[in-house]
Amino acid sequence: MIRLRRTAPRFRFAGRFIQPAGILMSTNIMVSNYFFIKRLHSLLGIIPLVLFLTEHMIVNSFSTVGSAQFNAVAGALRSMPYLILIELAVIIIPLYFHGLLGLWIAYQGSIEVRVPYMRNWLYLLQRATGLLLFFFISYHIYATRIHSSLAGKHDLYVLMGDYLSNPFMYAVYVIGVACAAFHAGNGLFNFAYKWGVTVSARAQAWAMALGLFVGFGFFAIGMGALYGFTH
Repeated sequence: MIRLRRTAPRFRFAGRFIQPAGILMSTNIMVSNYFFIKRLHSLLGIIPLVLFLTEHMIVNSFSTVGSAQFNAVAGALRSMPYLILIELAVIIIPLYFHGLLGLWIAYQGSIEVRVPYMRNWLYLLQRATGLLLFFFISYHIYATRIHSSLAGKHDLYVLMGDYLSNPFMYAVYVIGVACAAFHAGNGLFNFAYKWGVTVSARAQAWAMALGLFVGFGFFAIGMGALYGFTH
């Protein structure tokens, strides 16, 4: 059994451990609102992030029908008015808020990992994939939006093909797609459980089945998109 518990950060001074007042106060505020924070974190994971992931996967799936079709769809999205404001409000701010909240919840969490108890492993995998996704998505945003704009590379199909021609980067994106698929599918189950949608064991079993279906669906679509960029 592995049991992890976290408390507010402490520092050693003159042979004694102390907790800075500001950190202790902010930590106490977070802990006292833990119930609300976990549900807000869960809600942000579904709305809008899973909805955005669905849209992102569908757009990227156009890579399977050629560069012209993919660039037409991607170009239409990029030409939307107020795009930066929409991306900030619907994607960037919820994404990093959800990610940072997830890191804090994982830091505060109590985990019991025993082989027979699948939900403990799912909890651990949810936190692990969330951490990997935090860095993977940050890199993906930088590479496809910031760096590409600075370098004057506006053909996203060619850009992704160049990235994925590197075997290491291809492996990174396969892992990223797998993490996103699992995190979204298992996140749907967690959302239904935390918000009281699935109270009975039967309802939870159906939610688990739905999460598996969604996770495998995202993974299949994502892998198809990667194949389309490289063939």
